[in-house]
Amino acid sequence: MGTLLLLKFFSVFVFVISLMLFLAFIVKRSGLAGPAPARASRRRLKIVEFLPVDHKRRLVLVRRDDREHLLLLGHDGETVVETGILPLTEEEEERVVSFSRDPRNVKI
Repeated sequence: MGTLLLLKFFSVFVFVISLMLFLAFIVKRSGLAGPAPARASRRRLKIVEFLPVDHKRRLVLVRRDDREHLLLLGHDGETVVETGILPLTEEEEERVVSFSRDPRNVKI
């Protein structure tokens, strides 16, 4: 009896999983699933950097197309600190001093 019950369980399990896959295929083919996410090469948004300010807030630098925006994110909301920042050139990036929270690793 135990073997028969186990066989019924697995056959119903396979049937339910195949039914779910079939319905997902139908929904995707009919266009009801929504727009597909953008490919990595066509993405317009990117998180460039983030820096924790304290245990509740963090600064986030977001790039959209050729502009960067500085946001302050926290539990109680978000604030746009600066918008329309131009990205650094390669020359400027080389001159940026690395920041470390550990005072022993400061490179000047």
